[in-house]
Amino acid sequence: MRAPDSLPVFDFRGRLARAAAALRTAGVDALVVSHLPNLRYLSGLEATAGTGLLTADGCLHLLVDPRYEAAASARVAEVGADVLAAVPTAEVSAPVRIARHATGEGARRLLLESRALSVHDARQLQRALIGAHWTGELLDDPLDLIEDLRRVKDAQELALLREGGTRLSAAARGILADGVARPGRTELEVAAEIDARVRAEGFSRAAFDTIVASGPRSAFPHARPTARRLEAGEVVVLDFGGVYGGYCVDLTRTVCLGHPSSEVDRQYHAVRAAQQAGCAAVRPGVLPTDVDRAARQVLEAAGLGEAFGHGTGHGLGLEVHEAPRLARPRPEDAAQPPLEAGVACTIEPGAYVTGRAGIRIEDDVVVTADGHERITDVPFGWPTAH
Repeated sequence: MRAPDSLPVFDFRGRLARAAAALRTAGVDALVVSHLPNLRYLSGLEATAGTGLLTADGCLHLLVDPRYEAAASARVAEVGADVLAAVPTAEVSAPVRIARHATGEGARRLLLESRALSVHDARQLQRALIGAHWTGELLDDPLDLIEDLRRVKDAQELALLREGGTRLSAAARGILADGVARPGRTELEVAAEIDARVRAEGFSRAAFDTIVASGPRSAFPHARPTARRLEAGEVVVLDFGGVYGGYCVDLTRTVCLGHPSSEVDRQYHAVRAAQQAGCAAVRPGVLPTDVDRAARQVLEAAGLGEAFGHGTGHGLGLEVHEAPRLARPRPEDAAQPPLEAGVACTIEPGAYVTGRAGIRIEDDVVVTADGHERITDVPFGWPTAH
């Protein structure tokens, strides 16, 4: 296994200061942080449960149960007790702690991460606030304040993403060259070997459940691997990723176990051209929807527009799917800002024809000051396995 190099130290104090400034700009006194990746982004705390209360003066209260009290205290010691506070919740619950703070500090406007907050937890918080005789205002966070800060990566984050892209590319080149996907193996066997090879490159875990979709199942964009055995002459979609230093990278290649038919070959090259067009559109000032349009127009011109049902790409970072969303605009979505240097995202158009084949090609790119940088490097064309 390739051991990870030393990981960079993040500027958590700077992140907290920027988040607090955004709260003040929004005119709110505190933000209840319910989305765990946001809690990790602000503090470095890795937890499967917990809540944060970020105040407009830049202090983040880590409300954790006994499993994470030691970890939260360690984060306070590293980042600083003036901007982080570990608050145990074994005897007094997080909602009650928040209600006590709101009343004690005179907080009049609390912002909630409504996309991440369950109805149950929201009701628990409301009951606690009522019980504390709080008469302020609860507000939804329609702009996803912390996610917006996470959208543009700093130098340390980009270093991890680039290294992750290099390592994932090395795994992918080996997977293709060695014919890991070959006739007679089951999708589950192929997925297990892919996962092992990704871990061998120094990743802590897979970024998501690896997709191995063969034959007619390749036309299902997010098919889960099954006990189906791969057969000669068919197409196989391989979509996998890894988490390196907490940051996710993602890659897809489509292979043919033999020689593709003329129709499938044409479909592949249309998707390849769409991916090239999508990548070429990535640069500062371009709207995410425009990147999607650039790729989608190629497939529409090839008569495959209806076969492309998902978006062209998504942001990468602490989560494998985060802002921005490179897809067709939806009426219910808030307007996204243009791309800017430091944004990392996938470019992954696909075409899925029932009864024939599904094709997807995906790479990771970073927006630079004058265009983009591809951080994955894996051969194109029809890699074959026999």
